Amino acid sequence: MSLHESLLHPERLADLRETALLDTLPEDSFNRYIRLGRAFIDAPVLLISLVDADRQYFKGHHGLPDLVAASCQTPLSHSFCQHVVHSGDPLVISDARRDPLVKDNPAVTDLGVIAYLGIPLRSRNRHVLGSFCVLDSKPRIWIDQDIRIMTDLADAISTEIQLRALTQPPPGL
Repeated sequence: MSLHESLLHPERLADLRETALLDTLPEDSFNRYIRLGRAFIDAPVLLISLVDADRQYFKGHHGLPDLVAASCQTPLSHSFCQHVVHSGDPLVISDARRDPLVKDNPAVTDLGVIAYLGIPLRSRNRHVLGSFCVLDSKPRIWIDQDIRIMTDLADAISTEIQLRALTQPPPGL
């Protein structure tokens, strides 16, 4: 399956809609994970990113430039998280300027994203909805402890998302 097909997979998008989290206000239950990530990993930017068909929406964030923070989103052209959705695996990038997967992504030049660690966020049906990720503006070697901490927090965020989806009323009610 291509990247485009992965992002537009109807069941994945249905699971994303079922969460009812896109375009919603910040919530402490999600910001708590951002604060925990900041406490454990010294990096300037942390995101809870939900990857939609044409954009990534940030349900939680810290350290974004003001214009991006105000809109809580970027187009997919600036998304590393889309690759986490496509692969279903963590994405670990030490220097995006040298990584063939993302070196031409405009986030490198426009937003200064150099290092990236993204962990999948999954629906109850195991579709990848986005990622819990940490970004740095300088090259960085992510250590095993960083990956373990982010994985544990991403699993907790996934559980929060899954519980939300189960308790949402059906659309139209």
